[in-house]
Amino acid sequence: MHTCIAETLLHLQLGEPVTFKNLSMFPLLNGVTGSPDYLTLEDALQANLVTVSEVHEGGVVNDLKVTNRAPQAVLIVDGEELIGAKQNRVVNLTILVPAEQTVVIPVTCVEQGRWHHVSRHFRTSRQAMPSTMRARKAEQVYYRRMTTGEAYADQYALWDEIAVRQMEMDVHSPTASMADIYDRFDVTLRDYERAFEPLSGQVGALFAINGRIVSMDVFDYVSTFARFFPKLLRGCALDAISYFQPQFTPLTMNAVKDFLHRVAHADAQAFPAVGEGEDVRSRAAGVIGAALVARNRMVHLCAFTSPDAPNEREDNPFDLFTALSRPSARWRRHRW
Repeated sequence: MHTCIAETLLHLQLGEPVTFKNLSMFPLLNGVTGSPDYLTLEDALQANLVTVSEVHEGGVVNDLKVTNRAPQAVLIVDGEELIGAKQNRVVNLTILVPAEQTVVIPVTCVEQGRWHHVSRHFRTSRQAMPSTMRARKAEQVYYRRMTTGEAYADQYALWDEIAVRQMEMDVHSPTASMADIYDRFDVTLRDYERAFEPLSGQVGALFAINGRIVSMDVFDYVSTFARFFPKLLRGCALDAISYFQPQFTPLTMNAVKDFLHRVAHADAQAFPAVGEGEDVRSRAAGVIGAALVARNRMVHLCAFTSPDAPNEREDNPFDLFTALSRPSARWRRHRW
């Protein structure tokens, strides 16, 4: 158990859930006010205060270079998608890039079929990686952290995951790009996006699909959560479309509290972060988590139902991965 993480999570309040179709959001609230002492990556890019590029002209699939020219740190969030340069990537962990410094960050490619420049620098996209893929990536990074200390994922496994999702959802992508799945279902995704919005005081959200927990993200400031909420929602909504089930047993508040308790008290191991702070990796029964702890607080935490969660019982709210059929079986019965 990491004390800072446990104290932060146990002081959260649960808001009333909101459900649209098969996706439910449980708001996580606190009474903390104030403004962040950092910039988000998107804000820093818009202000031309940061650049994200290949590490050199030849490029390295699983590393990118971030140059921060701002007098403030820049926050980059786990699962955030970066578009452009030689191929699209997602970020492997949450990073606080120090002011006026350059760092190399670990990433995972989500566009296998392209390796040439379409731009010199990256931009942010509208979405984060789908939550089920983020969960698998978190498992892979946890294993690498614990065995080698590195923060890399299994690149080939995640390429395979994207390829399977494209095949089962009838998505044609010339470059095997994850972004093309989102583009294919943009109209339906917008229906999900219109159904949810952050509440006053909301710093995080737990999402459930078909009544089973899929992911949770918590930030240190309300404004930071609001900035990333549309991307996180879009990632969860794509999973909801992929695994659509018209009838299900709703997730209970007690199950949500149990999940929060498991994450708060999970066995934790801290590693030096990329940039400021500590990268904390945690694991408990049916749960995998990661957090950035910096500046004496939990800046961001993401937690997921573990892909290796045991099938304890038929109605186990943590057993998303074995309880749901593959996307094709659901999706082909419910054409969008």
